Amino acid sequence: MKKIAVIILIALASTGCGPRLMYQHLDWLIPWYVSDYISLDSDQQNLLEERLAKLLDWHCRTQLPVYAMTLRALGRDLANPAEPVSEATLQAYNRKIIILWKAFLQQIGPDITAILATASDDQIKELFGNLDKQNQKFRKKFVDLPPDESNRRRQERMIKRLKHWVSDLKPEQIQAVADWSRQLAPIAEQRIQHREMIQAKARNLMAHRSENPDFRSRLQALIMLPESMRSVDYQRNIELNTRITIRFLVQLDQMLTKDQRAHLLTQIESLAADFETLSCDPAALPKPAIN
Repeated sequence: MKKIAVIILIALASTGCGPRLMYQHLDWLIPWYVSDYISLDSDQQNLLEERLAKLLDWHCRTQLPVYAMTLRALGRDLANPAEPVSEATLQAYNRKIIILWKAFLQQIGPDITAILATASDDQIKELFGNLDKQNQKFRKKFVDLPPDESNRRRQERMIKRLKHWVSDLKPEQIQAVADWSRQLAPIAEQRIQHREMIQAKARNLMAHRSENPDFRSRLQALIMLPESMRSVDYQRNIELNTRITIRFLVQLDQMLTKDQRAHLLTQIESLAADFETLSCDPAALPKPAIN
């Protein structure tokens, strides 16, 4: 997902699963790994299992405690309606999440590269064929829609996510969602163009990997630094939409009823407790299933 303090909340809500289920399907959450994209032979599966075990251990030891602390800090900032959360506060949480995400990319970059470095020509063809299919689905779902329909679906997605965190929305809150959605800069086309551009660069690298001594370092850069290849307009729209979304969330915070705020704080604490529990005993985590 791909990406606000609230990004923690919205991103997790949009997965439709809690952290325990997330860990059971970590191989699914790392799309470069899954059999839907590339069929692995036995040696590659063994390498994947080894890499995933190390990634799980690193993540639950070093990242989940930070998630728990960040969520609890967010809960404290949202607890008192007499002191509404500020845009600056949410911007600070957004920066924290970006740092965590970049740390994750730094960890998985070498893993993905190690798997792809062993891929055959048939596997590479399969990989990019599946990525092309995914891109087509994205275009159909998010790009090739009339503006009104795209706006309606975006509102529905946000309302569904917010319902998980604050329960049913009031009419004025639904109107605030509609106002937020209409203000956003259209970004889906730029997103898919950026994705396709990175995939084209990766495809070219893979096609010439045997003759390119810098293959691994260049592929890792594509994986770990995708934002460095955004166009100026795309980056500008990302920043604009982030500011619009943060303003909306500040507004929503001020509109919460007593019961909605209590529901939100309960959900945040429950999630923080789950992360904290998972971070205590990495050995107790279920092993991710490798197809």
